Amino acid sequence: MEIRMYIRFVATWRMIIASGIISLIYACACSDEKIPRLSAIVPTEHTLLAVTPSLSLQLTGDTLNKSYPQLRTGKEFPITGILRVDGIPYRFMGGDSLRISPLVPLSKDTVGWTGKYSFLFPGKGWEQRVYDDSWWSEGKGAFGPVKGYYYPAHTLWGAENIYVRRHIKVGNRNVLKNHKVYVRYVCDDRIKLFCNGKHLLESGFTHQTKCQRLTDEAINQIVDGDNILAAYCRNTGGAALLDFGLYIENKTYADAEPATLKKMNAQATQTQFIFQCGEVELQIDFVSPSLSEKWDMAGGPVGFLSYQVRTENEKEHTVEIMFDVDVEWMFGTRKVDSWVEHDWRFAKSDSLYLAMIAGETTFSCEDNHIILSQNLCARNENKGVLLIGHEEGRTFQYSGENLRPLWNKDGTREVKELMMSVGNRYQKFKTECDELDYRWNIKAFQVGNETFAGSMLSAYRNFMSSHRFVSSSDNKLFCFGDTLGNVREAYKSFPALLFFNRTDWMKGLLEPIFAYCEDIHWAKRYPPYDIGLYPIASKQVKLEDCAIEAAANILMMTTAIIEAEQDFGYADMHWEQLCLWADYLQERMKKMTFPSVGLLEHDDERVKCVLGLMAYHKLVQLKGNL
Repeated sequence: MEIRMYIRFVATWRMIIASGIISLIYACACSDEKIPRLSAIVPTEHTLLAVTPSLSLQLTGDTLNKSYPQLRTGKEFPITGILRVDGIPYRFMGGDSLRISPLVPLSKDTVGWTGKYSFLFPGKGWEQRVYDDSWWSEGKGAFGPVKGYYYPAHTLWGAENIYVRRHIKVGNRNVLKNHKVYVRYVCDDRIKLFCNGKHLLESGFTHQTKCQRLTDEAINQIVDGDNILAAYCRNTGGAALLDFGLYIENKTYADAEPATLKKMNAQATQTQFIFQCGEVELQIDFVSPSLSEKWDMAGGPVGFLSYQVRTENEKEHTVEIMFDVDVEWMFGTRKVDSWVEHDWRFAKSDSLYLAMIAGETTFSCEDNHIILSQNLCARNENKGVLLIGHEEGRTFQYSGENLRPLWNKDGTREVKELMMSVGNRYQKFKTECDELDYRWNIKAFQVGNETFAGSMLSAYRNFMSSHRFVSSSDNKLFCFGDTLGNVREAYKSFPALLFFNRTDWMKGLLEPIFAYCEDIHWAKRYPPYDIGLYPIASKQVKLEDCAIEAAANILMMTTAIIEAEQDFGYADMHWEQLCLWADYLQERMKKMTFPSVGLLEHDDERVKCVLGLMAYHKLVQLKGNL
């Protein structure tokens, strides 16, 4: 059967694809016709700030001060924002304070603790509150290597298994009422934790202190008098470690009234919030300079929060803005470095950098919290900025090479240098982002409705937040997600990148796949589904090849690039591979059976085959015309 006959069966799909591409190209080419105002976008979930894939803040919900922003992993980023107006605190960012105090501390928070332990299985019910452990050995926690180890252990644990019972005296359980309670632990290798027989968690190895909130059901198990926090841990090899304790929330900012949200607007490069704090209005903008067009900041690990206060009356107000970040919750460390450099006050813990203008900023570190504050004057519409930087610390390995991030190709730049560069011109960045957001907002609403605009504009920042930009040895741009060279994820990203005319990033997604396939070690007649996991490009991670999907997707994506650029050069560079994949699809089609009536499902391999060959046919036409 001829290819054109197959196309008849999926004509509807051809129309959908064609109309989608036409719409996107029109969006990129349409005039900047003015509309009365910037149409607001209020998504329920979106990337709040794109810094690095490891530290990109996600917002869940319709405001900023009901919960903490989250990382892409789902872990909370413990930042609290407080605006004091005439001495009255208003919380504009974050939920309850994540400051916690020990009920029964970890070994590193004290000189050790006493517990009962056994290396042999002690029998059924060992984790229950009512249990006779008088015959167990007694030792001082933590358990593990007692010398030369990074963590303070006091009792040697050299067996495969260990069972530990830690007695907790609670004088009045009512102190727990209306407070969050957390279990904190560190283990090597696997752990199961119980409170009075109630299962709390099961986890694998972690060299950093982890923290997990107890459910209300678990808290209700706690009684006045003697309680048991019990742990089973298994060591599968190497060093063994076990430490655990209970902590209670310390509501430091319980007196802070939630600020009233007046406006939220999430555009392509930034998200804006306007809060009413008493008689003072606070505007705070989360800006991702990595999305800048004027300054090439692709992959730059810096974002910033710009803020300003104003009031409609003539009354002067005493205003202080404060940011509080719990670094121990975030990184399991108490180490904080602080210094002043070129008029900027820096604070660093682990891989996180924070900075504010030194002459206007007060810094303190309390209970493992970085606190930065600035005095403002509402009458004069004072402004300021909080810079956030992140250092991922891992180097890409590709084809035996270590590839550096695009912002640091020569390996001489530091995160703090980039932060100062951004900070010194943050208002220029903000102005440019305002202009970009206005232009792209207009285009989005010209093409579609609010749903389309919200999806397309947020997708741009989502892409930036989930990809790393590196430079190859021959100065080609590579864009990598967590799964390197993932064809399906690249395919999903193309509509947004096409809308924003980022053909450079589109090529950056495909280029490492082309390079991988053009290597002498790749002998298959179709492309890989992926080429590894961050940070090492080595081999396909996905067990199934998904050969038809991968070949068809790359043919369609390459066609989109050529049509957008109206230049056949990129396809010409990889023409041998493109032809090989088209031949593979044609051979597979000859072996397929197609229905005589009806449409195929969109995820059917036969549809992918047809669409891939349609894309190749378009490339052949373009090759002759461009």
